[in-house]
Amino acid sequence: MKHSQMHELMDTILKEVVMTRDSGQKEYAHNNNDVFANFNRVAHLLEEDRKKVLMTYMLKHIDGIAAYVKGHKSQREDVTGRITDCIVYLTLLWGMIKEEDGTISGKEDNASVHNVLEKIQHESGDLSLGGGRSTSYRVQPNGNLQEVRQKGSGLEKPKEVGTA
Repeated sequence: MKHSQMHELMDTILKEVVMTRDSGQKEYAHNNNDVFANFNRVAHLLEEDRKKVLMTYMLKHIDGIAAYVKGHKSQREDVTGRITDCIVYLTLLWGMIKEEDGTISGKEDNASVHNVLEKIQHESGDLSLGGGRSTSYRVQPNGNLQEVRQKGSGLEKPKEVGTA
């Protein structure tokens, strides 16, 4: 394949990726204000990181691509569709990373709160909030997230009140 042909193919692929992502947004996220809504919902239900949820979805397609490469050509879904889906998942993962590192804010609605946190953080370094640390976009627990989940919030559960 010539360079010009590959360039043209990449343009076609990228247009397909955008169309696939846009239709997936309508079908799965159900929320124009949060492109990661479906990953966030499942992550919350499973008490897991949304990036792991995304990776799980993407691995289904990777498995199909691997089967295709090994010679299993007859599949329910065309391999180019699986490749397109993987590219979409990778761009979504990139977006999650950008949002989490503060490069892109996913919290525009709370800009004034974030500005206050940013100012405090700038003046005094990391801001300590209840055993965690604040960044301009969220509070992160110190240490192992799995350990934090197992310990829970640290609040005592109310004792049952019975009739005597």
